[in-house]
Amino acid sequence: MFLIMRHTRRKNSKSKKLRIIKIISFIFIGAGLLFLLYPSYTNIIAKRKEANILSTWEAQKEAFLEEEKRSAELVENSKITSKDILEEDNKKGNEIIEESDGSSIGTYNNIDEEIVDYKDLTAEDFFPLKIRIPKIDLEWIVNEGTDRQTLKEGPGHIIETPLPGDLGRCTFSGHRTTYGAPFNKIDELVKGDLIYLETIKGEVFIYAVTELEIIDPRDVYILEGSDKRELLLTS
Repeated sequence: MFLIMRHTRRKNSKSKKLRIIKIISFIFIGAGLLFLLYPSYTNIIAKRKEANILSTWEAQKEAFLEEEKRSAELVENSKITSKDILEEDNKKGNEIIEESDGSSIGTYNNIDEEIVDYKDLTAEDFFPLKIRIPKIDLEWIVNEGTDRQTLKEGPGHIIETPLPGDLGRCTFSGHRTTYGAPFNKIDELVKGDLIYLETIKGEVFIYAVTELEIIDPRDVYILEGSDKRELLLTS
């Protein structure tokens, strides 16, 4: 009787160890599956959000351009009205002068167009903007900044670098494997491929790929300034 009880205890102890091993194995398997599925999950969520963001951005751009068109029409109508008044005043003035001594009066100069100084522009004049790369079927909204939350939404502009179109190396950073993976195919670009940046004001900047370089994350020299108007995409 005593021997049977000893045998039972050993069996129970062995079964308990097997259960613990199984539980630990399931935990590791589950963690592995979550690790593998996490990028896919974030990509699905991010791409759905990006579709809505793109739609909203396009609507805002159309609204802005429509407002600009209305404003331009009002200005044009105002110029026409002013021109009519000036011509009428000129006509009356000429009549008065001709009656007095036959001399002529001076002409009116057109108003000079406003000259915009690029240095006066800020990030708010450009972002959020749309980046489009036909070669890899990429179309995303780029925001100002590269903090964690911003990059979850899509590519971000490194604030220490120049603005689009300005002299220097304007730099965008984006994920390659998670949160929609906007830059997952930039390694497929080759020399001559075109990259389009479009602002909500309808301005378009076009860049052509010149080179692809794989660097160490610590190689910050890549962000250094340039005397050319360049765009750098990093991931």
